[in-house]
Amino acid sequence: MTNADALETLPALDRSSESPMWFQVLRSIESGISTGVWSHGSKLPSEHELREHYRVSRTTIREALARLEKSGIISRQQGRGAFVDTTQAPSSWTLESAPSLLGQLADGDRSALTSTVLRSGVDVLPPWAAAVFKGDGHGFVLERTRAVGTLTAVHVVNYMPKRFAAVLPSLRDPRASLYVAAEQVLGTRITRMHRTIEAHSADRALARLLEIEEGHPIVVVEAVAYDQNDEPIDFSRASVRTDRMRVTVDSGHNAAGLDAKSTSGTYPAR
Repeated sequence: MTNADALETLPALDRSSESPMWFQVLRSIESGISTGVWSHGSKLPSEHELREHYRVSRTTIREALARLEKSGIISRQQGRGAFVDTTQAPSSWTLESAPSLLGQLADGDRSALTSTVLRSGVDVLPPWAAAVFKGDGHGFVLERTRAVGTLTAVHVVNYMPKRFAAVLPSLRDPRASLYVAAEQVLGTRITRMHRTIEAHSADRALARLLEIEEGHPIVVVEAVAYDQNDEPIDFSRASVRTDRMRVTVDSGHNAAGLDAKSTSGTYPAR
């Protein structure tokens, strides 16, 4: 496929949109990469070809390419051009009937996703979480972004009882698993999960964290995790950028089937 043919398969720019031209060019090129128009190692069209196709300025093209490079999607080589440089990484979060982590475990007990901790420690809980955990209204709050390779795909906040602050030292490893740490440090094992999946649009804060425009569609997964005593010990809210991580559902079950208790749960009203 020639560069001209490849460019014709990409989404067109919406010149009536309030989104900046560089952002629309970025998303158009990113779409071509994600759908296989250009594979890993492929050379992208030149700045001149991109400028002619999109009918935008050189500054717009360079801004889009700079952002793609910063995200690790492409690499640019002096005198040679831009090349697809996506990192091979898991692209699916499977919601199994049995408890599973956010992202597959890759090496032993380490997650295949990498995390950046934005906020952690004992803090005031939302009223709906405080009512379940009881106590003085405080609990362990953990806010992170999680990445597929170098690409931020998920923003997640966990609300847990205060004792779970003890797992913080274990989370210094960016690929540490929260639930594995809880079992190793506190002996708390997750035995079942209840999840609610909804479509949302990103507000300004989420758009910045997930590297998308405000109002862009996302999937929000709210979850309750129960321990071996069937007590709720974690309420979480994950906002997923689904062009970088698909949310899939595994509805399999064991030979005995699943009873109502093991497949049901509630998320507190807010």
